[in-house]
Amino acid sequence: MTLQLELRAIFISLFKITHMKFFYSLFLSLLTYSAYSQAPSIQWQNTIGGTSQDLLMTSDNTSDGGVILAGGSSSGISGDKTQNAIGGYDFWIVKLDAAGAIQWQKRYGGLADDMANSIQQTLEGGYIVAGYSGSGIGGDKTEALIGEYDFWVIKLDSAGNLLWQNTIGGIKNDQAEVIRQTNDLGYIVGGFSHSPISGDKTEHNKGAAFTSDYWVVKLNSSGTMVWDNTIGGDYYDYFYALEQTWDGGYILGGYSQSGITGDKTEALIGSSDFWVLKLNGAGNIQWQNTIGGTGSESVRKIVLADDGGYLLAGFSTSDISGDKTEIAYGIGTDYWVVKINSGGAILWQNDIGGMDDDLLMSAEKTTDGGYILGGVSYSGLSGDKTENSMGGGDYWVVKIDDSGNLEWQNAMGGSTSDEGRTITQTLDGGFVMSGFSESDISGDKTESNIGPPDTYDYWAVKLYGECIPVPEICNTFDDDCNGLIDDAITETIIISAAGATTFCQGGSVILNATYSGISVQWKRNGNIIPGAAAPAYTVMQKGNYTCETSSPCGTALSTPINVIVNKNPTASITPGGPLTFCAGGSVTLTEAPVAGCTYQWYKGAAAIAGATTTSYIATTTGNYKCRVTKTATGCFKNSNSIAVSVPCREGDIPDQENSFSIYPNPNSGTFTIESYVKSQDFATLQSTALEIYNYNGQLIFTKEIYSSNGIINESIDIGIQPKGIYLINISSGEIQITQKLVIE
Repeated sequence: MTLQLELRAIFISLFKITHMKFFYSLFLSLLTYSAYSQAPSIQWQNTIGGTSQDLLMTSDNTSDGGVILAGGSSSGISGDKTQNAIGGYDFWIVKLDAAGAIQWQKRYGGLADDMANSIQQTLEGGYIVAGYSGSGIGGDKTEALIGEYDFWVIKLDSAGNLLWQNTIGGIKNDQAEVIRQTNDLGYIVGGFSHSPISGDKTEHNKGAAFTSDYWVVKLNSSGTMVWDNTIGGDYYDYFYALEQTWDGGYILGGYSQSGITGDKTEALIGSSDFWVLKLNGAGNIQWQNTIGGTGSESVRKIVLADDGGYLLAGFSTSDISGDKTEIAYGIGTDYWVVKINSGGAILWQNDIGGMDDDLLMSAEKTTDGGYILGGVSYSGLSGDKTENSMGGGDYWVVKIDDSGNLEWQNAMGGSTSDEGRTITQTLDGGFVMSGFSESDISGDKTESNIGPPDTYDYWAVKLYGECIPVPEICNTFDDDCNGLIDDAITETIIISAAGATTFCQGGSVILNATYSGISVQWKRNGNIIPGAAAPAYTVMQKGNYTCETSSPCGTALSTPINVIVNKNPTASITPGGPLTFCAGGSVTLTEAPVAGCTYQWYKGAAAIAGATTTSYIATTTGNYKCRVTKTATGCFKNSNSIAVSVPCREGDIPDQENSFSIYPNPNSGTFTIESYVKSQDFATLQSTALEIYNYNGQLIFTKEIYSSNGIINESIDIGIQPKGIYLINISSGEIQITQKLVIE
């Protein structure tokens, strides 16, 4: 039979099957297979395990170009395993170099089952690991079991040695799925919880006693719990994905079977939907979106996109319905990727799969702006799948561009089951797909299973990548394609002044930093200035100012800027006599001389022309001060202000004919004023104003006094005033009389 007849026969037979999209896609794939980009081939692989079950659940790239693997192992010392199991499953951490060879391995666990679900290399070069534990105190476990299963978080150094651990949970089943180091060098842990308020749980579950909720826990750098948030509706809500966002908050996802209840604000679409929530830095919900069709959907990984949005990676069984715009390919699940913007609205989506089950478990952003997807496929040549199944499930790696279009794919496996769990892009632009395998040498497998049939081993597979060299920057990628991450990075920083760096007391200058790191810290004379961590800093004190920039790749210190703050001179004026007098009188005001200075007298806010010596004779009412200016620096200071009062006209100067007496004088502040009046004008006065001024011209006492038949006799008590010379003024109409008072 010719190829054309064979294709026609296949195409006709496909119409007998229910899902029409699958038929048409298969036909097109047979005709247009070469339209896809060439998939990278396998560079190396490693089957790692003992004689029992070894289930790899998670991995991460390391800064030396290698890979760190984690999961659970029940194997004793056998095969690659160098430590016996303690209980059932233990955390098993395996470090590979850039060529896939084992560098070291560590086992951590208690007397029951313990499974690692997430691992990440931390900024200081160690590792943070999270999963679940059913173990009490025993083995490596130092804390009692709280519920059926608890979150178990362990911190390792760069060689895999245990630094600290924390068991976190309530009285039911709580399992951690993801852990990430946060910007404050603490950690965020996410998983699902069945527990009510108990143990470390501070909130009840939102549904019935048997249901589950998302549970997010914030830890500090020592692993101590800072806060937690239980998020859910009235039915099952399972958490699988978590990342810290650019604004310091968190994006999380999984699947929900809840309707509008509890924290859920949107109705259920199918039997389970993608449920994505954005939290702020304190763990409070900012927005959420329920996304799905009438079947089942689950988010397994969220990737931060360059445009501030997010790629949701998971799987779906839905045809066109709800938010789903493409029908499912086959009878099972398909990979389903959904791109949303920063507010959670859908931008685009793509359903990728074959005739059988295809479960997307992991995704990562690639250096070309697209995304790499990884999981397990049970499909043969069908739909988007361009390779036949090799037996059971296979690893299935799919590359898409930044719009979701499929660029290439690669299915890898042996003759039995191979379950892909996690994928990462390596420093050289390649990819490592990791999971667990029970296949012997067959298909793509070049090493036999280590244990007996039906047992799994860790299986890590490295695909070649094309690296295009660009200058290295601090971004956790091998930009210059030399096999090292962020090598030879030299951070830079320059500071500049927005004005003069020499000024007088009370002035300031703004210093600005231009830098390449991710944070800055200002210093004065080599010492950290608390709170000065912004690109601009306002300087008001003298000193040598520098700024340091830091990143995970290094630090740099700027050259210093010396700020000089010149002192202002002293300025103080004193009067040479009474400050209250009649027209024609005067008082001399004197500024204490200051070396190297000039002087300018002011009346109110106006400079007095020609008044530029250390003394000034005041003849009119006003507030007088002197500005003292240093000739060398231009720095100045205004003196205290002295008030001068001229309350009477020339010719109203009191004489013996029109006067009053004060006795005793001097006194202690208590005295009597008695008129000494012969003038007929004063003899007829009925009301007289009494005012007392201190020697600076400030009014300190006033009283209205009355005469009787021209006689004034008034007792006054100002004993609270300090010792000194005072002026007493009595006036009525145009008549004013002033005398001196002495308090001893």
